[in-house]
Amino acid sequence: MDKPRPTVVPLATVPPVPADEAVTKVRIARLVTRQRCGSGLLTGVSWMDPGEETNTWSSRDVDDMPPGDHWYGPVDETYFIIRGRLELTWDEGVLELGPDDAVYLAPGWTYRLRNVGDEPAFFVYSMTPTPE
Repeated sequence: MDKPRPTVVPLATVPPVPADEAVTKVRIARLVTRQRCGSGLLTGVSWMDPGEETNTWSSRDVDDMPPGDHWYGPVDETYFIIRGRLELTWDEGVLELGPDDAVYLAPGWTYRLRNVGDEPAFFVYSMTPTPE
């Protein structure tokens, strides 16, 4: 059986998914994927303009999301903020995120993200298991 090999994925080689086509309704580029790298971990980047916000997404065990929102199933997710100021709303409150902050999004909750700054935000995200 062949096993995955180390793979370099330059961001410039991955076309961004436009916000209106992305599952969370903000522009993303999925870099490390099962299809591209054979990985069970998804890693990508996201861009958000000032005032832009995602829909609500869920990592609960059961899909109870209304139309327009998104269910991933139970996944572990992380973000590392490169630039911008973001507000992460979840079932029990709000977290403020800025450059050089990392956040862990535990499975079993719903989340929503908004750019509350005056500049575009850019962050790296990872998710396991990959929803692909």
